[in-house]
Amino acid sequence: MPKKVLVALPPGLLEQIDFVAQVEHRSRSDLIREALRRYIENFKKSQAPRMTVSSVGNQKVAILSESD
Repeated sequence: MPKKVLVALPPGLLEQIDFVAQVEHRSRSDLIREALRRYIENFKKSQAPRMTVSSVGNQKVAILSESD
């Protein structure tokens, strides 16, 4: 079951999101989900070579190495 998250957005950004959602016949939530998926994929592609995963207690944390 998806979890709900409350996010505060500036009015201008929300207007742009609503405009694109209306033009594409999509919901606001669907558009934001896709944008976040794309952001995370880009993050992984650009940061993955510098990223290592370590355990701290029972949690796993991502650690970014210094850039060359």
